[in-house]
Amino acid sequence: MTANLSRRAFEWLRRVPVEDDVDRRHAPVLQALMLFILVSLPASWGYHLFVVRSPTRRDVTIDLIADAIVWGAALAVFLLIRRGWLRQGVIGFVAAMLVNLTLVYFTVGLTRSLLDQTLPVLTIVLGGLVLGRRSLWTLYVLLIAVFSVGAVTDVLALQLRHYPRPWLGAANLPPLMLSYFAIALVLDRCVAAMRNSLGESRRMGGALSAANMALREEMVAREKTQESLIHAQKMETVGRLAGGVAHDFNNVLAVIAGYVERAQTSGDPGQLRQMIQGIAAATRRGTAVSRKLLSFSRRDSLRPEIFDIDEALCELEPMFRQLFGATVTLHVETTQGRALHVSTDRGQFELVLLNIAANARDAMGDDGCFQVSAALRERDAVEGVEVSLGDNGPGMSEALLERIFEPFFTTKPAGSGTGLGLAVVREVVNAAGGAVTVESREKQGTTFRLWLPLVAEEVPVGFRHQAVRVLLVEDDHELRELLLAALDDAGCVALATDNAFDAGRLLGEAGDSLEVVVSDCRMPGNEDGRLDWLGNARLPVVLISASGEAEARRLRILGFDVDCLPKPFPPTLLVERVRAAAERRVVAADIA
Repeated sequence: MTANLSRRAFEWLRRVPVEDDVDRRHAPVLQALMLFILVSLPASWGYHLFVVRSPTRRDVTIDLIADAIVWGAALAVFLLIRRGWLRQGVIGFVAAMLVNLTLVYFTVGLTRSLLDQTLPVLTIVLGGLVLGRRSLWTLYVLLIAVFSVGAVTDVLALQLRHYPRPWLGAANLPPLMLSYFAIALVLDRCVAAMRNSLGESRRMGGALSAANMALREEMVAREKTQESLIHAQKMETVGRLAGGVAHDFNNVLAVIAGYVERAQTSGDPGQLRQMIQGIAAATRRGTAVSRKLLSFSRRDSLRPEIFDIDEALCELEPMFRQLFGATVTLHVETTQGRALHVSTDRGQFELVLLNIAANARDAMGDDGCFQVSAALRERDAVEGVEVSLGDNGPGMSEALLERIFEPFFTTKPAGSGTGLGLAVVREVVNAAGGAVTVESREKQGTTFRLWLPLVAEEVPVGFRHQAVRVLLVEDDHELRELLLAALDDAGCVALATDNAFDAGRLLGEAGDSLEVVVSDCRMPGNEDGRLDWLGNARLPVVLISASGEAEARRLRILGFDVDCLPKPFPPTLLVERVRAAAERRVVAADIA
């Protein structure tokens, strides 16, 4: 507690409105000294008058008057310092001390005043430290004058007593002059050193401030340069990304165009059915391309599903053949044994294989051989399936192999690739808990090996009822009619609207008769993408939007059961999601 009080008292003494740094540091000590004088002088006189009972003589009366002057000066100095007038206070105090000493030495003399040198020493020390070197030597001269007054008083007193050698009254004056000269000289050197150090510190502080200002300006300029560089990189990245996405879409469109061309010249219903299936599969690959773009912008994430690798490779074989053309030899080998189920984003995984195949086609040119195979492989004691994709093209050097998975690194001409293809390959495979390796030598071809862990086959979910009552909110007329027809064919009962205003009204009118809400995010009356019109109706929601993840997270926090189904999607998949949402609602009601 004592330490806390002392700290608070010191902080109070420091809080004075003094501008000069040195004076501000002197302020606490000077205030403490003045407080000590204000307390000690009355206590000392009380002790002498009431305890010791000193006799009231002429010299005692003079000492009392002198100390009263000192006490008043100390009070004035303390108040002046508290107001921020520290130098004015010290000047006043020193002047009061000189008046006091002159009075005492004139009346008492020099010899009788030698026993107590507190006030002369205090006067010259305070003046030298606070007021500077010139004031120090001025005070020295004035003190010698005061001492001389005392010496004259002593000489005159000895003459009045007819002392044979009255000049002895001034015998102490030369030693005092030498002693105070030594004190003044030491103070002068200390003050000079302190002032020089202070000046050097201020010069260094000014230089440091200038250096900081220059550094700050340099940092601002560097930040502006960095912003310009980032902007240029963004523009370059957008350009390369646009060209690469166009390249990927061109691959998909080339496959679709090939199927359409063959369909126009074929009259075999079986072949036509296969071509329609191929176009549908190519559409799924196109969806994967758009999701790849969303994934790059961090607006979309991978959506894993369980599927059979052999089945996926069989579906991709016609697309491989269409991609390479007739001059390239293609071999697709599957296990044709047990089902090899893996869990990953199927659309992205198939796009990965097509990208690797497209890279091989560009490397080999019109002639060559491309092989795709799947086989069981263990990796770190984990059973999995390895998909190998190899070509007999020119291969790659070791320097290229070290960089092929770097984002935006590409050896293709501008507009022919993003440099994201192989980076996405690694991202998709790693997200599924797998690994990707590449083997290549110059003039000996390249082989990519994608390993994925096996998972258990997904068991189809059985639904208790098929006729689900649905509210469909979609502003695109053709898509809305297509989805309504799909829900109707599946035995569901659906109400439909194209805006948020009618959706809120229908939701309120239908009441508890509805079981599931299917809605896009952005539509008339709902431009910000928030489905606030749902109100307090805690129905399961299926969001059919490519940018619905943020709204889905918000609705889940509010307590909604939300499922995201980004466009485009087959209508049959929407029916499955609707029935699954209705089933979860029934199960939750049974538990409750």
